[in-house]
Amino acid sequence: MERLRLLLLRHGESASNAHPRAASLPEEQGDMLTPRGEAQARAAAVALRRRRATRLLSSPMRRAQQTAAIVAAELGLEVETHPGIHELRERGDFGTLSPEEQRLRRWSEWMSEHADDPEHAPPGAESFNTVLARVRRLKADLEAGEAGQAVLCVSHGIFIRFFFADSLLGEGFRVRDVRRLWQLRTENCGLSVFEHDEPVHPADPEIAGWRCRSWMERCWDE
Repeated sequence: MERLRLLLLRHGESASNAHPRAASLPEEQGDMLTPRGEAQARAAAVALRRRRATRLLSSPMRRAQQTAAIVAAELGLEVETHPGIHELRERGDFGTLSPEEQRLRRWSEWMSEHADDPEHAPPGAESFNTVLARVRRLKADLEAGEAGQAVLCVSHGIFIRFFFADSLLGEGFRVRDVRRLWQLRTENCGLSVFEHDEPVHPADPEIAGWRCRSWMERCWDE
């Protein structure tokens, strides 16, 4: 039985990551790699050679695309943009709020206040169900592909956390769990490895599905 492997790589350090008031930066400034982020991506690319990825997917956001381009040049792969693996969308006016208001009104806070409504979302923001659907669309796309692939995917911290929680909890993943997601540390250019197995028999489901093999390996330290 051939396993499908997914190598989920968070993008390198962006200007927003490095800025003390990240959300106050205009998107055209914040959504780009810093020199440190570029160095992380180059080091991660070298470490990823031994993973033998067969495909390279990327979020459409610029910091992910820049990371993916550096990795692609090292691994000799073509970047395929996947529209559903972008960063979480906060409420439309989030960037205009003060740091204290951002802390009080961030996605995990207002979602937890509406734990019984996975469709709830302020104007411009995504609901719990919307983000979860994006994760499950990626899984379905990968599962429909060729068996035995090793797919490298450049994405974002929240998306990777959602992927982990859905893989771990399945239908038990609920809005009430979102605050716990922020307790999962994510690193710029950290690598998390997931595998998917098909069941050999319908009566033995425990071997099937997605499993996390490693969480946030620091590729650039290898």
